[in-house]
Amino acid sequence: MNPRRFFYLGLLIAALIVASCAPASAPEPTAKPTPLPPTDTPASTATTEVPTPTTSEGEVPTGFTEDGLPYRGNPDAPVTLAEHSEFQ
Repeated sequence: MNPRRFFYLGLLIAALIVASCAPASAPEPTAKPTPLPPTDTPASTATTEVPTPTTSEGEVPTGFTEDGLPYRGNPDAPVTLAEHSEFQ
């Protein structure tokens, strides 16, 4: 066997080990979070209001039903699709 072949193979393995042990660089944030304005009403006295849908020409209407469920499109449509998801 050629000793030069083992040298290059050892060099490749050493480079892979060094590359895998290097610390991962964290991505820099692109935007700064803005703080929310303070609310004057305490949470215990806050009322739950159903917002009215706002649409402009060419936009799909979105909002909340009387039950508090979000919708997109015609809320009185004959077919309703419900999506259930769980984040773990």
